Amino acid sequence: MSGNHLNQQDLQVVVLGPIESARTSVITTVLGETKYVSGKTTAACVKREGQVGGRKLTFIDTPGWVGYFPSTDTAEVIKHKIVLSVSMCPPGPHAFILVVGTNTPFTEKNRRSIEEHLGLFGDKVWDHTIVVFTKGESLESKSIEQHVESEGEALKWVVEKCGNRCHMFYMDSTEGCNEVRELLEQIDILAKARNSYFKLDEKILREVEEKRNTYRERAQQRRQKVQDQREILHRYDVIPSLPELKIILLGWLFSGKTSAKNTILGQVEDAVITRTYQSERTSGEVSGRRVSVVDTPGWWKYLPAKCTPEWVKKELQRGMILDSKAPHAILLAFPADTTILEEQRKITEDNMKMFGDDIWRHTIVLFTCGDMLGDTTIEEHIESEGEPLRWLVEKCGNRYHVLSRYDKEEKVKELLRKIEEMVASNSLFRSDPEAQTPVVKKTTENLMEVPYEMVHFLDIKWKTMDRELEEKIVTICGETTSKMKGSMDSVLDFRDDHPSSENTSGGGTSPSRPSDPKLAIKNKVMNAATGPPCDQPGLEDQELAGDKPAGQIERMKEMFEREWGRRELGVTLRFQRQLSELRESGSEADAHDLNRSYRKVVWWMHRRSSGIASDLPVDDLHTEL
Repeated sequence: MSGNHLNQQDLQVVVLGPIESARTSVITTVLGETKYVSGKTTAACVKREGQVGGRKLTFIDTPGWVGYFPSTDTAEVIKHKIVLSVSMCPPGPHAFILVVGTNTPFTEKNRRSIEEHLGLFGDKVWDHTIVVFTKGESLESKSIEQHVESEGEALKWVVEKCGNRCHMFYMDSTEGCNEVRELLEQIDILAKARNSYFKLDEKILREVEEKRNTYRERAQQRRQKVQDQREILHRYDVIPSLPELKIILLGWLFSGKTSAKNTILGQVEDAVITRTYQSERTSGEVSGRRVSVVDTPGWWKYLPAKCTPEWVKKELQRGMILDSKAPHAILLAFPADTTILEEQRKITEDNMKMFGDDIWRHTIVLFTCGDMLGDTTIEEHIESEGEPLRWLVEKCGNRYHVLSRYDKEEKVKELLRKIEEMVASNSLFRSDPEAQTPVVKKTTENLMEVPYEMVHFLDIKWKTMDRELEEKIVTICGETTSKMKGSMDSVLDFRDDHPSSENTSGGGTSPSRPSDPKLAIKNKVMNAATGPPCDQPGLEDQELAGDKPAGQIERMKEMFEREWGRRELGVTLRFQRQLSELRESGSEADAHDLNRSYRKVVWWMHRRSSGIASDLPVDDLHTEL
């Protein structure tokens, strides 16, 4: 389409950016929609249209990625959806908008992540891209130029790669109309200068479509295989109807185990999810039967199994024999939107070794966060992720299930039916006493020996950072909700007035309800920070035996930073969702107050407590270990 035929009254734009970059809010603001769009993370490409100034605007909202993680950590189906977004506005978009939040420092990792994700479209995408900065708490008086200059070479590279086309977007500004007009003018200028719309390279499009077709065919075969296996069991009427089921949840840290427990038992999810420190059994009646679910502490996702703390191993083993009842099923939890590389497969395998080889016969892979799949089936996700995830599913006898926090009772009933089918061909799982000390093999090609001092140091450091993070969030929540009717504990429930797997106090009785909800959560995270009793000496009593190679220290720092990045992202998204629900409930706190509170959380986390990168220089690891 030449510039002479370009209808300046109509514009088609694809909006890209990290999960935390407020892409959807930018579209909402430009279209002038008064109805608030839910803060749920975009799981599929969404086409949104509207009239602005007498012209038709079409925006394609795309799934985001984690802003500082490489594209290898983005699920394959998500990357395919991003690439195929251009097909939703034929013959193609006039421009791409790359949304970059200003509440977080822009590092070299952010730059590489953007380069890799935009690179999915090919090199020409940069010629059609405008950088839109969403203003946050850190830019009260800075101009675009000042912000880019202050962030350093990484952000300069992105802006220059886009031909220095950038725009500042003030999400809650009274000058919103002027900002929208200026942004549309920039898009018009870009479209006219390029004299055409963006056309995706046929080779890239063909490769993505061929892969998707292959995955869908394999997904259908997998579904059929599972269906055939289940029909055989039902044909011979060997499925028991169990009056009671005991389930144990295993998985890496923040894999959605606690949320899955709440979904299975029909319980309300806590406003703040803290790390699980004790294996704890919670029971309830589900579909006419007694169901107990044991929630357990998680192991690291990126750190090798040798870095799993001893107290975690003990709690995992204790969970298997809690109440002296053998489990009917082990649910191995993985977030449905997460890629699983060979590294994670091996880490999972190594941590499971403590229970013996027989555990796999009694395990079902449970995909949590199922709403993040959008219109993608779980079988397509399994096939697209490649051999590591397929290995895990096959290791569990091709048994898998997907849950989301929005699921109704029918999805839980289906899970219980699958457990009964598994029991029909197996006896109860009995942990192998001889396998209580796992034989850990290499989890990466360059795996180094990990001394106890480093394992203990990372564990303690995480607890400290986590405590500070949650205490700050509680303060910000209090400041926000004080503007509403009622007290804070009537809106965001941070109370710890019921037994929880996160509570590290001894005994099973519920603590009395404190009058101040801030005090409750503070006590909760303070307990969590200290962790379970440990009979081993603290860091102050330890000495580092010999020097450690610089490469080993850097590798450990990188893996730990990625772990903390997952925690930060989970907290910010959950906090955003809570504020969204408050706004939709019609509370007296206006959009400005809620947006400002959300940005405060993000700014504080990344500017003052951004994890191991800022808190743990190499010298710290050398001296403190």
